[in-house]
Amino acid sequence: MSLFARIAEQKMQEALEDGVFDNLPGAGKPLSDLSTSDGLDPITRAGYRIMSEAGAIPQELELRNLLREAQAELAQESDPERRAMLMRRVTDLGLRHALAKEARLRGR
Repeated sequence: MSLFARIAEQKMQEALEDGVFDNLPGAGKPLSDLSTSDGLDPITRAGYRIMSEAGAIPQELELRNLLREAQAELAQESDPERRAMLMRRVTDLGLRHALAKEARLRGR
């Protein structure tokens, strides 16, 4: 997690503990249906709906999940040969995730 993200998370936690969010509209109520994807163009919204109904996730998110799993496995591993193999896997997944993220940001 980046330094900025950690600071933001800490500030939000402090605000939560101080009760800053207690009187917001809808406090204590369930979130509205998030599957509507408001604000997206109709084509993107339709694509997300189709992927959701099929149980699919974007490649970028799948790679991110695999990367986190590999990092967690690496952190627990003590065998040097297995660690070397996991480091190569983490590097490969990190590169593939970065490329998928860049492709999304460029609109491909």
